[in-house]
Amino acid sequence: MIKILLLTDYSQESERRFLNGFVKYTDTQGGCIFYPMSHLISETRDNSKEIIRLAKKFKVDAILGLWHNIDTEEAKKLGIPIFLRTYRKEYPDFPMLTGYYKDFGAYAADYFINQNFHNYAFIGRKDIIWSMFRREGYCGQVASVRKKEAFVYEVEDFQSETEAISTWLHSLPKPTALLACNDFMARQVTEICLLENIRIPEDISLLGVDNDEFMCNISSPTLSSIRLNFEKHGYDLAKILFKMIREKQIWPARIAVEAIGVVERMSTRHKIISDPYIREIVEFIKHNYTQDIDIRKLVSFIPLSRRAIELKFKKEMHPYTITSYLTKLRLEHFCHLLEHTSIPIKEAAEQSGFIESSNFSTIFRKHMGCTPSAYRKGR
Repeated sequence: MIKILLLTDYSQESERRFLNGFVKYTDTQGGCIFYPMSHLISETRDNSKEIIRLAKKFKVDAILGLWHNIDTEEAKKLGIPIFLRTYRKEYPDFPMLTGYYKDFGAYAADYFINQNFHNYAFIGRKDIIWSMFRREGYCGQVASVRKKEAFVYEVEDFQSETEAISTWLHSLPKPTALLACNDFMARQVTEICLLENIRIPEDISLLGVDNDEFMCNISSPTLSSIRLNFEKHGYDLAKILFKMIREKQIWPARIAVEAIGVVERMSTRHKIISDPYIREIVEFIKHNYTQDIDIRKLVSFIPLSRRAIELKFKKEMHPYTITSYLTKLRLEHFCHLLEHTSIPIKEAAEQSGFIESSNFSTIFRKHMGCTPSAYRKGR
């Protein structure tokens, strides 16, 4: 059986989801034995000798995880695959766990741009690779589409910089769309805003990355976040790792996690809608999307033609029409039920507002790329 030395921070939901995907693949191959050594993860201390000693002691077939200060020459002598995740440096000779970091930033920018924001900001970690790339992607997309610069603050030591961060948050024009480099940083921003009477989402619309559900749901207000496909990330890595071990070949593979959508919570529930009629329609849909909404009756209360309303709606809510916006909210609710409950698919569809369920699977497949049952199994 394959043995793996594991350097993982289990306190992070992203790491646990990654390992869930990893185990799903290893179970198809007869399983594996893990040697967890989270106490050896350190950004400041060089634990290379101890990691190498334990790898030899347990005769592991691979090492996986956070090895920040790797002794590259000694590590290579082990002759086994070593998949690294590091924060400050990339190692071109080793397989790496990484992500499409710039794409995450651009994805966040597009999300806010579609909400018609005029002011944009980013807060991240100084000298951390994934944070810097997320900033580049976000600021680059804002500059490309909006032709303006985003405000940026990069943190070195959050505890000693809270006063400076408070000053920076107060200085931002309101309202501002703020991307935090990850959910942990976003939650810290919510704490400062709470103390400083900065309103979220009215003054600052705040978005994190990773969708750590515990972190997002204990924040006040609850945090919207970009959801990343950590499970697929882990599954794909395990597949390549087993191939390397069996073929006794090691190559510098790059296994990158992907963004699969924004999970909206209270911290971004403030789209800039200038037209009062469209605001009224949007608020009604948000509060009633699980019900059977007759769009003809909905627009009949507005003193404009249906064509004029539809054009105004698409302008304010780009790229959504009234119908597609309603479908979006229902699909998000339906996916949440699939992920967090075991109720039958037909019942979940009806609870989400899909009263006529005969063509629901077709709608779901069109938007999500798979059937509802396949989506539930993939969790």
